[in-house]
Amino acid sequence: MTDDWSKSHSGTPQMLPAEASGGRPKRLWIVFVAVTLLTAAAFFAIGRLSAEPRAVPDAGPDAGFARDMQAHHAQAVEMALLIRDKSGNEEIRAIAYDIATSQQHQSGQMFAWLQDWGLSPSGPTAPMAWMQAGGGTHQGGATTHTGQDTSEGTMEGMATPDQMQALRGAAGAEADRLFVDLMIRHHQGGVAMARAAVELADTARVKGFAARILEAQTAEITALQELRARL
Repeated sequence: MTDDWSKSHSGTPQMLPAEASGGRPKRLWIVFVAVTLLTAAAFFAIGRLSAEPRAVPDAGPDAGFARDMQAHHAQAVEMALLIRDKSGNEEIRAIAYDIATSQQHQSGQMFAWLQDWGLSPSGPTAPMAWMQAGGGTHQGGATTHTGQDTSEGTMEGMATPDQMQALRGAAGAEADRLFVDLMIRHHQGGVAMARAAVELADTARVKGFAARILEAQTAEITALQELRARL
């Protein structure tokens, strides 16, 4: 996904047209840009300055979060690129570009963590197993706050294959609405995962990174909900 995306989307961000340069839509786009710029600097600092003097367990929450959030981000990037290529709504296209670029960057950082820790990209446990100790799950570790069953390793907030196919086949305003609906739910799942990592992670690097994802995606959910009301 990364190589294909970088080859075909290597241009600069597409700015909003002149007729959308004022008012609420532009402010929504600015929210996404501001969140991305502020959190990107924080993520870079965390990756550079945090140190883990002891080994990171292969089946622990830090490694589990790094692996699962990469997979989670990969679907968000796929959805963003799908809608950016088909939508005629410049606001949607700008938001999609922001999601794709920011989450690709974050995925690269988490991949680098696993390399630093001497761990493989895939782990010894099922997806979401690291969350069963608390964080995003209710008592018993089977259901998350999103109402999604995670007893068999289902990723928080992920779109189903049928939903992804529906997005591929949708067009026009229908596609825009479906993308926003799926992305709100996707971000809600990301928030649950990040909250769990803040509570369960052992390293300052992961705790700090997860806290910033929690803050950024919470703000983006509000912006997406405002956008959805106008579609």
